[in-house]
Amino acid sequence: MSMLRIIFVLLALTPIAAIAHSPIAYVLPKDGAVINSSPEAIEIVFTGPSKLIKVSLQKFAPEANKSLVGSLLGSGEGVDIALVGKFLMREEKRHLISVPTLEEGNYQINWRAISEDGHTIKGEFSFIISPEGVDYVTRQDELLEGEGQIKRIRGPKVTIKHGPIGDLMPAMTMEYLLPDERSLEGFKRGDKVIFKLNSDLEITEVKGK
Repeated sequence: MSMLRIIFVLLALTPIAAIAHSPIAYVLPKDGAVINSSPEAIEIVFTGPSKLIKVSLQKFAPEANKSLVGSLLGSGEGVDIALVGKFLMREEKRHLISVPTLEEGNYQINWRAISEDGHTIKGEFSFIISPEGVDYVTRQDELLEGEGQIKRIRGPKVTIKHGPIGDLMPAMTMEYLLPDERSLEGFKRGDKVIFKLNSDLEITEVKGK
């Protein structure tokens, strides 16, 4: 059997859920961040309502150097950190997961969730706590501002293709909810807009660009 045919067979046997794209808006601490103090909570924000079904946090020594093979096989190098609070099976966009005070070291979070369309999705991100790191700044409730182009308006929901929002959210096309449908009066598909998002990724303000 040729290599091309083998690849097609493997793809056909791979569950769709395993290769589904993760609808992540952003995570805090950011993936790859180097911070100088322990965060009080880990924040995972999805682009749509999702249920976390499993979250694990592991600590690795500062000098730890995990190989790709080791991480794929679950080498057991890390030390499990107990997470507290009732954060599983809640259908929300924004998930806050309390963590104990973390010491200097390398940390990795692995998560698994059920997305709005019922698919099982998973992902991971990591951060480092080091005296050489930067101050850790939480998202809290400040507004994020973005710029983009309206692709669709559906009732109180608007789909916008936008560029990166701050240093948290990458460029994407996403549907947002407006608490007040009247905020979209006068707008149509193709309009370029400037908008602000609250912590629930709802548009609180939208205006023409």
